[in-house]
Amino acid sequence: MTTPSEETARIPVDRLQPGIFISLAERWLDHPFLFNEFRISSQKQIDTLREMGVESVVCYPARSKAKPLPAPAEAPAPRPPSALPSAEELALAAERQQRIEHIRLSREKLARCEKAYGRTAGAIRNLMQQLHSAPGRATTNARKVVSDTVSELLADQSIVLSLIGQKRSDDNAYFHALNVMILSLMMGKSEGLDETTLLDLGMGALFHDLGKLRLPDVIVKKGNERNRAEEDFYRLHTVYGEEIGLETGVLSSASLDILRHHHEHIDGSGFPDGLTGERISHLARIVAIANRYDNLCNSAENQGMTPAEALAQMFGKEQNRWDPTLLARFIKHLGVFPPGSIVQLSNGAIGLVFAVNRADPLRPSVMLYDATLPRSEANIVDLVSAPEVTIESALRRSKVPAKVIEYLAPRQHVVYFYDSESDKRPG
Repeated sequence: MTTPSEETARIPVDRLQPGIFISLAERWLDHPFLFNEFRISSQKQIDTLREMGVESVVCYPARSKAKPLPAPAEAPAPRPPSALPSAEELALAAERQQRIEHIRLSREKLARCEKAYGRTAGAIRNLMQQLHSAPGRATTNARKVVSDTVSELLADQSIVLSLIGQKRSDDNAYFHALNVMILSLMMGKSEGLDETTLLDLGMGALFHDLGKLRLPDVIVKKGNERNRAEEDFYRLHTVYGEEIGLETGVLSSASLDILRHHHEHIDGSGFPDGLTGERISHLARIVAIANRYDNLCNSAENQGMTPAEALAQMFGKEQNRWDPTLLARFIKHLGVFPPGSIVQLSNGAIGLVFAVNRADPLRPSVMLYDATLPRSEANIVDLVSAPEVTIESALRRSKVPAKVIEYLAPRQHVVYFYDSESDKRPG
C-alpha cells in the first residue's frame, strides 16, 4: 500500500531490470501479473510488459533493490503492427483468463458458504428460542442442524468449512454456538470420528452454553468484571447446562458430558470439577479448544484478538490447559496466519487471509484491498504462486484503517476455510 509521502518516478520499460519495484495503472483483470504493485524478479516479466504494449511504468526507488538502466543513446525502434496476436500474447491472454476463472470460482464458494452459514445461524436462533416452550422439539431440530452440517463436511471436497463470526451483540450467543460447533466438527472430522460420534460432538458443541439460560444477563455480560461471587455463580452454567440437557431427554451421555466439562483444563485449573488429563473426555477437550479460540477472536470485552493472536495466546501462555495433540492439530488446520487474519504483505499490500494452504502454511490465499476496485472484483491471490511476496505481519483490526476493514470484512467477519483437498497435498 503506497504511502502519500513515498517518492515515485516514471521510467520507460526499456530501462527496467530485476529488482525494481513498479506499479501498473491497469486493473489486475487486465494484466497477467498477480499484483498491480510488485518487485520485478525476472527478465520475463519485463518482456511481458512489452508484449502488453506498456511503454512506461511508475517505480518506487525506496522499495527497489536495483536502479533503472541508463537511458539508451537512441530510442528503440517501435514494434511493427501485426494483424494477428503473437504466441506470447495468446499465452498471456490464456493465463489471465485462467486466473480470472479461478478467482470467480473462489468468490462463488465464499458466497455459497456465507449463505449457508447465515441460514444455519437463523435455524439455531429459532431452536434456541424453542427451548423455553418445547425443549424436546428444539433438541430434535438441533440434531437435524448438526446432521446437515456433518453431511456437508463429509461430502464437499472443495470447501468443507466456512465459519463467519459476526460480532452482533444481540445475536452473539447464536453465532458463538455455531462457530464452536463447526470448529469442533472440523477437528472431529480430521480425527476420522464416525458419524454417530460427530453428531454427539456437534450437539454438545452447539448446546455447550445451554446453562446460561438460567443465569441473569447481567452476570453473563460482565465478563472479566465479575467479582468472585459472581464468577462462582457464572461457573454454574456448566452444571445447569447438564441439568437442562437431561430434562430434554434427547441428548446423549457424550453430549451431556460436553455441556458439563467444556471448561475443564488438563492441568486441573478448569471447572466445575477440576478434572485433569484424560479424566476429561476426548470430545470435551475438543470443544474446550474451539470454545476458547472463538471467545478470544470474537470477545466483546477486548474487541477480539486477531486469529493469529488467539492461537499465540493459547499455544504460548495457556498451553498447559489444552490437550497438546489436539491443540497442535487445531493450529495445523488454521495455519500460521489463520483465515480471517488481516495481513501486511512484503509488497505493501494489505489483505484478508482467505484460505489455508496446508502444504505451505506461510503462503495462504489472500483477498487484497484495492481502493480502485469494488469488493466484488477484489483480487484473490494464492501466495504459493507469488514466491517473491511474503506476509510480513498480522495486523490488529484496531490498527487497520476503517475503509480497509469495511472493504475486506464489512461485517467484521472472522472467516475460517477448511479445504479437505489440501490434506492430500504433500506436507
